[in-house]
Amino acid sequence: MINNRVLGRKLDPISSKIMATKINFEEIYQKAKEQLKGFGIKPIKDVGQILAIVQEVEVPEGKVMEMTQEIYIKLCLENGRDLNQARQSWVVASGNNFEEFVRNLINDSLNREGIMAIKGDQLKRHPKAKDIVQFLTLKANRRCTQKTTGVWPDSDIVVLTKDSKGTLKVFALLNCKTSDHSRNDAVLFWALALRDNNIKYCLMTQDLDKKFMKGDNDASGLRKKCEAYLDRVYTTHPLTTECSQICKLDFTKQDGANKLFEDLKMWRKEVVANFSDELLTKDDLLS
Repeated sequence: MINNRVLGRKLDPISSKIMATKINFEEIYQKAKEQLKGFGIKPIKDVGQILAIVQEVEVPEGKVMEMTQEIYIKLCLENGRDLNQARQSWVVASGNNFEEFVRNLINDSLNREGIMAIKGDQLKRHPKAKDIVQFLTLKANRRCTQKTTGVWPDSDIVVLTKDSKGTLKVFALLNCKTSDHSRNDAVLFWALALRDNNIKYCLMTQDLDKKFMKGDNDASGLRKKCEAYLDRVYTTHPLTTECSQICKLDFTKQDGANKLFEDLKMWRKEVVANFSDELLTKDDLLS
C-alpha cells in the first residue's frame, strides 16, 4: 500500500475500502512500474500509460485520476525526486484532470505540426481569437425578451491551426467527460447545432459507466445516437468494441493515440485547405 504519510494526506474511507477489497494498489503499482521502463523521459505519455493500467482494473468512478496520481507520484519518489518535485511534475503532465491531460497530449504531439489544443474558456480571453469566438458562438433568439444572445458551445477543448496567411482557424471541438452523468443531450445538441459550420465535434471519454463499451446490437441508446450525430467518439475504456465512429485509445501502446492524431490532421486538411504546418503554440495567441 502506498505510504499516505509520504503523500502528505490520508485516503478517505471510500478509497481505503477500495484499496482493502477489490483492488490491490501494490499489484497495480508493480504492473505500472514494470511497463514504464523509461519513466520520467516523457511525463505526459507516462500519465497516459498509468491511466490505461488503472482503467483496466475498473477503479470506481471518481477514483481513476486519484489512483493514477498516487502511482505517478510514487514512481517519481522512487526515481529520486522529492515530494515537491513529484507533485509539480504531476500537475505539469496531467493538469490534474482528464481534460487537461488530453489537451497536453495533443499539444505534445502536434504543436510542431501546426496544431494546437486550448481550453475553450481560455480562448475567449484572447483578442487574436475574437473572430473564432464570434464564429463559434451560437446566436439564440430569446422569445420572452425578443432579444438575441450568444451561447458558447459545450466544448472543453478547441483545436486550432493557422492558414497560409497566419490567421488562426478552428477546425475541431472536443467535449471531454469521464462518464455520461446524463449530460449526453448537451453533447448531441451541440453536435447538431455546429454541423452547418463544418467544425468537427467529438466526444472524448473515459467511459467509466460503460455506455460505449458494447457495440452492434448490444450498443446502448447513447452510443447509437453518438454514432449517428458525432464526428467521432474516443474512449479510453480497454474493453470497448470499436466501429468507424467509436475509437478506442490505448495509452499503454506507443501508437495508442494515433487515431486521434490522424483524425485531427485529416480534419484540418478538410476544413482549412490552405493550412500551415509550422510550429503553433499558445505564444502565438499573445504575439
